[in-house]
Amino acid sequence: MQESVRVLLKTLAILLLLASVLLIIKSYIKNELNVDTPFVVVEGYSMLPTLYNGDIVIVYKPPPDDIKVGDILVYQSLRGELVIHRVVGIKTGPQCNPVCYVTKGDNNPVDDVALGLQPYPGISYDEVVGVVYQVNIGIDGRSVKVPLRIPYLGLLTFITQR
Repeated sequence: MQESVRVLLKTLAILLLLASVLLIIKSYIKNELNVDTPFVVVEGYSMLPTLYNGDIVIVYKPPPDDIKVGDILVYQSLRGELVIHRVVGIKTGPQCNPVCYVTKGDNNPVDDVALGLQPYPGISYDEVVGVVYQVNIGIDGRSVKVPLRIPYLGLLTFITQR
């Protein structure tokens, strides 16, 4: 009996230490990436085949001029949920401060303005939660941007939320 209690206490101590280390790492990453939410779980299938339901992506917040067509943004939609979609257009105008981004899921037939996820003419920089971190890899002599993701690990959050 005493042995099992000791093993349990040891296990709890290790888990507490691991949780503390993860919180420290998350705090450091939040500061370095200039974003409140450095890890975001993909929910849904609108970004297939680039991102899958349950993937975890790393997010950072660059200056507005550094966001380009082809980048993947995270923003809060008009419905209140986080959306992870690709920038397909950048507009200027009186509603945009300094620019508005039009986004679209890779697997969607129309952009997010048409779907009612974002206002016309697009989302402003202030509404951007962050940009998905992407790395350049060489394929067949050309460079391709690929999102840095942790495949399917976010599915655990779906289980714990239900």
